[in-house]
Amino acid sequence: MTEEVKMTEEIRIQKETQIQAPSRLIRDTILDTENYPSFLDSFRKSYVHESEEGFSDVLFHAKVLMFPIQFRMHTQMEGESVIHFHQISGYFEKLEGTWTLEDKGKLTNLKFDATFKMPPGAIPTLIKACKDHFFPEIIDFFQNEIQKRIKASA
Repeated sequence: MTEEVKMTEEIRIQKETQIQAPSRLIRDTILDTENYPSFLDSFRKSYVHESEEGFSDVLFHAKVLMFPIQFRMHTQMEGESVIHFHQISGYFEKLEGTWTLEDKGKLTNLKFDATFKMPPGAIPTLIKACKDHFFPEIIDFFQNEIQKRIKASA
């Protein structure tokens, strides 16, 4: 019984990195939600419901291990350095978080802070994959995409 409670508890993922890129480019890449499937490995498709500068409402189809999952996210700028996201419908019982950018001259400090809760009855293997890979690796995929965008604009 205790294991079931653990499986459905909220899980927080925090990760931080420094990227040698302007904060504007990092912000634009994070807000480029409709193109996530082109650079986020687990994201297969995206369907834009609404998009305007600094805001998007996008349905994502992703695959974690062999499990297909769907979730619809609102992503929105809050001020110059914070991007907030939260699930409005979909697989997760809860999915929300922030990206925080701190300009340090030639470097930008990027912080990813997300909380998710799996639905009741979620398979332990899927929970572990989300906790250990799917969410923590997102920042790495963004970092790779940002480097590609820098090279493409050079």
